Amino acid sequence: MKPSLQSDTALPIHAPPQHPAKSLEPPLEILEGLGHGRRSCLRGTGIMLSQLENPQSRLTFQQELAFYRNALELTGDSLIGLKLGEPFIPQRYGLFGYALLSASTLRRAMAFAVNFGQLTFSFFTFDCGDSGGHGWFAMKDPPPVEQELHDVYLDRDMSAAVVAFSAILGQSFPLTAVELAHDGHGRQQEYRDYFGCDVRFTCYPSRLMFNPELLDRPLPQSDPDTSHYFRQQCRMLITKLKSQSHFADDVRMLLLAQPGQFPIIDQVAAKLHVSVRTLRRRLDEEGCSYRELLEEVRFQLAKEYLLDTRLPLAEIADLLGYTEAGNFSHAFRRWSGHSPRGFRKTHAAG
Repeated sequence: MKPSLQSDTALPIHAPPQHPAKSLEPPLEILEGLGHGRRSCLRGTGIMLSQLENPQSRLTFQQELAFYRNALELTGDSLIGLKLGEPFIPQRYGLFGYALLSASTLRRAMAFAVNFGQLTFSFFTFDCGDSGGHGWFAMKDPPPVEQELHDVYLDRDMSAAVVAFSAILGQSFPLTAVELAHDGHGRQQEYRDYFGCDVRFTCYPSRLMFNPELLDRPLPQSDPDTSHYFRQQCRMLITKLKSQSHFADDVRMLLLAQPGQFPIIDQVAAKLHVSVRTLRRRLDEEGCSYRELLEEVRFQLAKEYLLDTRLPLAEIADLLGYTEAGNFSHAFRRWSGHSPRGFRKTHAAG
């Protein structure tokens, strides 16, 4: 019997969603543990470290793809996706995660995930059911990316789902089989060892399979009132996400497009097909201004130039659009409380 889903109607997404920048924190923890610094992981993505600290900041689809391409290149491990999914405990998802944890049964939790998967950090859509003597949770509708990157995303999300369902059950999620929509990269036994069960490859959709008796077993953290509250909050959050444009992220991307040649506000407005007045108003609605975004971009680039290169200060100032090194030094001291030379010396020593 398939779970009843009619109580929560999902809003369809026709284009890849923009995930919050904080969605990179869990995989960054793994990559840092493997010896790869944050700046190396973010190189070439256009993602600034300051964005990771801003709960309102979101990633473009291309930025997220660039990050995971970096992860593949840095590690050289075709199975890195499995490791990158391990830190995604339910609490990482905020309201969505707490709604899962407080559900009455696994069936209810999975049905909720199907309807509100937009609140995860996945590009897949979810499905679940009970048929053929198995309970199953499926991932389908893959994002429009190259096969190599698809496999990383799929491994990450299957691993993350096992982590989440284990937390919900209060025990290791006992799988009977796993089906994956890729060929296993010649490392099929490693997948079987990882999931602890039979793993079948080149299957669509990808599924986690388990004993269906688990579906209706009461969950240890079940709390009907809390669950109802979080489900309501998630409905409101999805409505809010649908209405948000994240205009500041579009402006930030244009400022990062050609470092050293920062467009003036009129040029940015023209690129976004709005008037300067509308641009200012929309940024104000998102709690920032064009000047603040420009300074944020300059500050982040300045830190990267100071720490990742040996460029002289005059050249860095030029790359940041300053006519004189003294103007750059004054601005950097205002941003950080340190001179550029002092900042470089201190962090290089560290």
